[in-house]
Amino acid sequence: EATRTKGPLVQCLTNFVSMDIVANGLLAVGASPAMVHATDELSDAVPIVGATGGAVSINIGTLDERWIQSFEATVALCKTHQVPWVLDPVAAGFTTLRTSTAVRLMELHAPAVVRGNASEILALAGATSGGKGVDSTDASDAAIAAATLLAERFGCVVCVSGATDYVVAPGGAVSACHHGHEMLTKVTAAGCLVSSVIAAFVAARPEGCSVSEATLWSMCYFGRCAEEAAAGCEGPGTFRVRFLDKLFSVGSRRDDVPLRAEFKP
Repeated sequence: EATRTKGPLVQCLTNFVSMDIVANGLLAVGASPAMVHATDELSDAVPIVGATGGAVSINIGTLDERWIQSFEATVALCKTHQVPWVLDPVAAGFTTLRTSTAVRLMELHAPAVVRGNASEILALAGATSGGKGVDSTDASDAAIAAATLLAERFGCVVCVSGATDYVVAPGGAVSACHHGHEMLTKVTAAGCLVSSVIAAFVAARPEGCSVSEATLWSMCYFGRCAEEAAAGCEGPGTFRVRFLDKLFSVGSRRDDVPLRAEFKP
């Protein structure tokens, strides 16, 4: 509701595979996406995002030298202009370049939130993980300790997504979301989208709502929409379309269905 009311501007530096679903998904939840990553535009764009109370979402999916330059420049500008940013360390642990790039960005200026699967979070914390490209072969609860270490080191929220999503606050409190559906793993860039939705929820959070709480509610909303979209769908194609519809419609109605989540401030 807060996201639809505020309509936060979310600047997305995201991979080519995900741009379509990320832009449309953000529009569906009520945010305003800006797919701006050219280095010549950043000094104009990031201050506007900050001035309007928006956020930045950085996704390292299709990594190369030019993307890295853009990421580093954006994070530096986020630091200067106090713009919250969310990091999606896609396939960290799969290659040295991916892991080192993600860690270097965090060291340059800590993100508000890091969101990754268990293998990615384990890799960022320096543990040996079982990542298979962009996919995780580790259960989400296996990365809680690693997430806690990262949250303490960088003073940020760390979200480990999986069958159960865990949100670790900088102080070490661990919240959990039990919403979601396996069909999310059959649609490319669903994880990329949820990281940008987190950015929107963080930017739009009302007074008194912490970054960790906004992250948890974004995961619950995303997961619940997936559950409703998956009901009766024939496969990934049907699910993808229905999922965008649910991202748009679920937040516009009121119901008494309790969320399956535990929040620890």
